[in-house]
Amino acid sequence: MKRVLVAEDEPDIAEALRQALTERLDVEVEIVANGALVMDSVAARRPDLLVLDIALPGLNGLDVFDLLRGDPRLQGVPVLFLTGLPERAETARAATGVHEVLAKPFDIDDLVEHAERLMSGVKTPVAA
Repeated sequence: MKRVLVAEDEPDIAEALRQALTERLDVEVEIVANGALVMDSVAARRPDLLVLDIALPGLNGLDVFDLLRGDPRLQGVPVLFLTGLPERAETARAATGVHEVLAKPFDIDDLVEHAERLMSGVKTPVAA
């Protein structure tokens, strides 16, 4: 079974993500509420997808992404960024290249589609 790590500090959003992903994609979902816990979790067990809120307490999502990319063992983990601040989405796109960003509030169907595509190894390039 594939594993999704969700880094989201809003409990209601985290639970909605868990419910949608487990019901529609038959995946195992782990939830962490801050950036430091992301690093601990991925070190213990590499996820098939990381759903990463940009505005996390402690290490923010972009800092976590930089740390992941600095570790050769974790460079291939696909990342789906979430943000409640649309202007931060553009910063995230610029920082991440082909990884995807969803602005909150997001459509659950869009989330599931992005997650499924990223776990299958298909990434959508960001238009220049």
